[in-house]
Amino acid sequence: MNAFSTLSFSLLLTLLLTACSSTPKGPYGYTDRYQQALTSAPSGHPVDSATIDRFIAFFNPLDANTVPTQIDTIYADPLYFNDTLVTLTQRDELAAHLQATAEGLNSMSLTVNHIIKDGSDVYLRWVMEARFSLLGSERLSYTIGISQLRFNAQGQVIFQQDFWDSSQGVDQHLPVIGPMTRWLREHD
Repeated sequence: MNAFSTLSFSLLLTLLLTACSSTPKGPYGYTDRYQQALTSAPSGHPVDSATIDRFIAFFNPLDANTVPTQIDTIYADPLYFNDTLVTLTQRDELAAHLQATAEGLNSMSLTVNHIIKDGSDVYLRWVMEARFSLLGSERLSYTIGISQLRFNAQGQVIFQQDFWDSSQGVDQHLPVIGPMTRWLREHD
């Protein structure tokens, strides 16, 4: 590493560590939004396996051609959606987010390993596989996560909170951010 790279990395690391060293005064980002949405969202309705299978199929694979044609049957409007990257409350915002995600990736799919039904909440434990091009080469990312879902009487998702660590997935492949998150993970 040359002197400029070392200095740049040191300055960036110092900035990040300084930013992380103080305790912010609430609200605490998506944690507060999740807690509020969890208590204010309508109770979900119990769903059958076909409804859950339809939801899973929507993401297998996530396809830019099917997002606009299927979003209305999968998601209600309004809704609560948080995938740890964005929090959205309108179906058209979610459609735009999913469309951009599908167009930005070579492919993305979920393998659901376990389904838990707890009253009106459904939890899916999954592995996401994403393929994308970065700096002229294809990258593959595997990430584990859990989605908490609530459905309305029509079988549409009214509440979705994804729990996953983006630094273990796509972020680790990004220039500057990737090496930094890998270094921090190895030195915690």
